[in-house]
Amino acid sequence: MLHCGDLTQDGTPESISSALEALGKIKAKLKLVIAGNHEISLDKPYWLSQGGTEADASKNGVIFLPEGTHTFDLPCGATFSIYASPYTPSYGASAFQYLSGEDRFNPPGVTATWAKNVSTQTSIIPSGVDIVMTHGPSKYILDRAGDVSAGCEHLRRAVARAHPRLHCFGHIHSQRCGFYEAYRVEFNDQKELGVEAGSTSPILKDWVGENQALRRGFRSLAPNAAEGFRNNKQQTLCINAAMEGEEGVLEHPPWLVKLHLPVKQET
Repeated sequence: MLHCGDLTQDGTPESISSALEALGKIKAKLKLVIAGNHEISLDKPYWLSQGGTEADASKNGVIFLPEGTHTFDLPCGATFSIYASPYTPSYGASAFQYLSGEDRFNPPGVTATWAKNVSTQTSIIPSGVDIVMTHGPSKYILDRAGDVSAGCEHLRRAVARAHPRLHCFGHIHSQRCGFYEAYRVEFNDQKELGVEAGSTSPILKDWVGENQALRRGFRSLAPNAAEGFRNNKQQTLCINAAMEGEEGVLEHPPWLVKLHLPVKQET
């Protein structure tokens, strides 16, 4: 189970504890969670600057992932790597934010000429990682907030460079209009890394009926789309996993995604 952040509305330790208790009731072999901009008590510098105290963020079998790359082995013998980051471009007073002109996801040689590279060893998305889980979307990928494209260009460059099989995120609670979308993107390294924010890659848009998803209790790719994704290892599946609607109500079911993962090699 992957949770892309914004467990709470107010981010207090009490609210986070309640959310973790609820997640603890979910039957899953592995539960990986990142914070979102609402989890102010988990962003220690911001929380302390507001007069708060430190929060205990681990309980109920849930693993809170700090920014960086992590590897997990599953009971079935599969193994996978996942990059996690709670950070989003600055918007108002909130937690885990960076300036839009700062690139934390790429090494210096890949950063756009107009931007400042502020990456660290752990904040860079590595090439070949299986899953990228961030709180916010990359630029032009399911990132519409009203009439604004709210995604991060630096994150888009990093995802294009790393070629993960799955990029899941939340943060943007878009109106659904009767359906859900998933994007399958075949990033072209040379094209993506050589242009600025106005570019877009060819995108396959998959539509999931809202009523069908609500009846089943989850969103998933249609069989033909799922088969196409499994057979094309160059595609990155991008999904907005936000469950909250625009009115602050949990009204959207979670995504169910099937991935072919490598088998752990015996040493």
